[in-house]
Amino acid sequence: MRININLSSQKYEDAGEFYLRWGSALALALIITVGLGAWAWKHHGDTVSDRQRIDKLRRQIEEVDRDRAQNQAIRDRAENRDAVEQSDFWNNIIEQRQFSWTQLFSDLEKIMPGRAFVVAIHPIASEGKATSPDNRLKLELIIDGEKHDNGLELIRHMEGSPRFRFPEIQSEEIKQWQNKTSTVEFKIVTFYNPGAAVQASPAREGM
Repeated sequence: MRININLSSQKYEDAGEFYLRWGSALALALIITVGLGAWAWKHHGDTVSDRQRIDKLRRQIEEVDRDRAQNQAIRDRAENRDAVEQSDFWNNIIEQRQFSWTQLFSDLEKIMPGRAFVVAIHPIASEGKATSPDNRLKLELIIDGEKHDNGLELIRHMEGSPRFRFPEIQSEEIKQWQNKTSTVEFKIVTFYNPGAAVQASPAREGM
């Protein structure tokens, strides 16, 4: 008769099940660790990218500040005072919606003689203001024409328009060009009222 005697001092355990359980736990811990590492790496990359964008924006702001300081220094120069005052005046007029470049050029087009055109327009300060009490703007117009009569004709048209008041030719100069042709440049000063009612405009002559 055969008798089996267990001489082990500890309880029997299934090693395969032990390794399976702990292996699964270890694999799960490894997956979590890898996931956390990937998230940390991505977060680090995003932080670096954000820092680079912030540095770039800071440099752009510094450049804008430098440009603003340079522009302000240029505006503050004594020789630029007139240009700055004119620029501020026009910006103020446009901001208040009292003036429209489109309307002004449209009004001029309706009364401009044939073969005459606008070269430049400047506001003129009158007694410290560029407007009269009835909101008329005082303007200096540089007009190029084919002949002396173009300036006189334009003055007549301005006098007949409700938009222009007290037009006056202040100077007249003959300009010679390289193609041996010549034009007459007029400097005309007038008040302009953008809010005046428009009547029938005179027909353009010489068209």
